[in-house]
Amino acid sequence: MKKIALFFLALTLPGLAGADVRDGRNSAAEGTRKGNFQIVAENVCTLVAPRLKDRCESVQPERRILSGNIVEYSFRVPVGKGTHDVIGIHRVVKEIAPWFPARSTRSLMMAHGDIWNFRAAFLSDPARNLPVFLARNGVDVWGIDFGWSLVPASVTDFSFMKNWGIERDARDLGVAIAVARGIRFATGNGLGKMPLLGWSRGGQIGHAYLDRESQTPLWLRQVRGFIPVDIYLKTDDEEIREAACTRYESSLPSWEAGTYENRNGTLVATIWQLATTNPGGASPILPGFTNRQASLAVGSMTFLFFPPDLGPAPLYHFTGGTFDAQGRPTGLLYTPEATLLALEKGSAPYQPAKELLDADAAVCDDDDIAEVAFDDHLGDIKVPVLYVAGNGGIGSYGVYTTTLLGSQDVTSLVIDLQPPAAQLAEFGHADIFLATNAEALVWQPILSWLQSH
Repeated sequence: MKKIALFFLALTLPGLAGADVRDGRNSAAEGTRKGNFQIVAENVCTLVAPRLKDRCESVQPERRILSGNIVEYSFRVPVGKGTHDVIGIHRVVKEIAPWFPARSTRSLMMAHGDIWNFRAAFLSDPARNLPVFLARNGVDVWGIDFGWSLVPASVTDFSFMKNWGIERDARDLGVAIAVARGIRFATGNGLGKMPLLGWSRGGQIGHAYLDRESQTPLWLRQVRGFIPVDIYLKTDDEEIREAACTRYESSLPSWEAGTYENRNGTLVATIWQLATTNPGGASPILPGFTNRQASLAVGSMTFLFFPPDLGPAPLYHFTGGTFDAQGRPTGLLYTPEATLLALEKGSAPYQPAKELLDADAAVCDDDDIAEVAFDDHLGDIKVPVLYVAGNGGIGSYGVYTTTLLGSQDVTSLVIDLQPPAAQLAEFGHADIFLATNAEALVWQPILSWLQSH
């Protein structure tokens, strides 16, 4: 029933925009009517959550100019009765006039991963980022903020987060896609299915969403292509699989004891704060490092923040770096330091512990340890796939998952710039979106794939 409701949401939205959709340029010039995006966004909440009309009254879309005629629209939609049952919706698009998006035949939904919401993950450098690059080239870019990424730092009771896992985020991703499709239809872009890009944990959530969607009738499906970025859901590497099992078994008791939140985002934000207020001071988090070096280590030595030998890949890191004789970071190779700091600044304080447990259970793939249901139908996922990775992140370890899908159209792009002996200098997990050479190495190939699919 939920799928059918979302389908009719997409069919209902066009009536809300009325004549403004047909007369956007004139009404914008006159300044007498709201833009078509405003009208639809202000009403979409009552269609997504008709039983929550009192909460829908506060939905007010925001508009932010990013570059020239490229803007970001954003608003929030409740998805449940709880205070924190809300997701964020973003749209990065060309405008013909304020609040009147240009029409486009191409679109993309983007799902962020751990710690960072859409704006922090993909727009941390407002002058140079993938959504603006794609929008300049005629792609209508959408994004989701998963509910946990909007929980404020002031929260102290996390009982609501107990069962917030990958399946919940996959459900909310489906809502976001339906909203995006409906608004695109309402603003003159048709009701076509959308490609989906999922970075890191967002890629695992994307797999979970497609796993479930593969069991619905074709006419109810929403995704027509999938771009998992630097991630796996399954592995054929026994050491990596066993590491996931160990992480799961070591983390489960804490969750069972009532610790339902993970605070990695709070840790990263603390490192950023110290690096900006006292860069030369001794780091209280990484002994022997200065605060600036600790901030660089978040990017170039990310593996330090996992227990020894329990990271997702050997020497896993966000950004390729340079190091002194003692192995401490001195700089970054591909991503500007200021861009990494901006990423760290945008950290969300909390994330559900169950989400990380779910992911490790799926990778562990041992029913005697844990079992999940969102990986039961991977072979039924038959949309075209483009796997994108940096060899300093998950890299080629993510290719195996693509072999388990039913897709016949699968392409892999793994950025490999360094010899194995220089692994710490390799293009990393976040360089894909932050590096100064990412446009040529990654973004243009993504655009070309979207144009050909």
